[in-house]
Amino acid sequence: MYYQYPIEQVATSTQTRFQSGFARMATYLLPQLEDVVYEPSSQGLKILAGDECALATPAEILQQVYGNDLRLTTPRVRLLRDAAGIKEPVMNVRVKVRSSDVQEVVDDLARRDATPQEVDYRPSAAVIRAQATLRKLLRYQQTLAAMTENTAEVWLWLSHYSPVGTGSDGDAA
Repeated sequence: MYYQYPIEQVATSTQTRFQSGFARMATYLLPQLEDVVYEPSSQGLKILAGDECALATPAEILQQVYGNDLRLTTPRVRLLRDAAGIKEPVMNVRVKVRSSDVQEVVDDLARRDATPQEVDYRPSAAVIRAQATLRKLLRYQQTLAAMTENTAEVWLWLSHYSPVGTGSDGDAA
């Protein structure tokens, strides 16, 4: 199941009906990365990752090799199904920002239903720690970069899986 990789993206080729062959060949082109696993299948190459940023390297390599013949699905959250029901990944979030950006970042995390843990003010910056479901954090790095003029640093890592709440966004796999 690879529960430690809570997000996925599927790569396919427009030049073949046999996606499993494409997927197997593509895995030979891609480097072994600490936070990424590849699963060839008849639907294409499934790229599983620890967070959304980890999907970027394999996507860039495949894009360089296959160009317009490559199709990548939108990243999707992977759910865990067990005897207790369906669970979704909850991520730890750590953001280092300029002091002037703290309130805007905290407000954005609140809009994403993040649970704040602390804000640590330092002389040159502040560190914000929180937890949020991965489905609420999709595209967060891009939003944060735009909000802070590319000055923020962000780290996301899997904390645990929690029962799926109401109002799921449909971004789940």
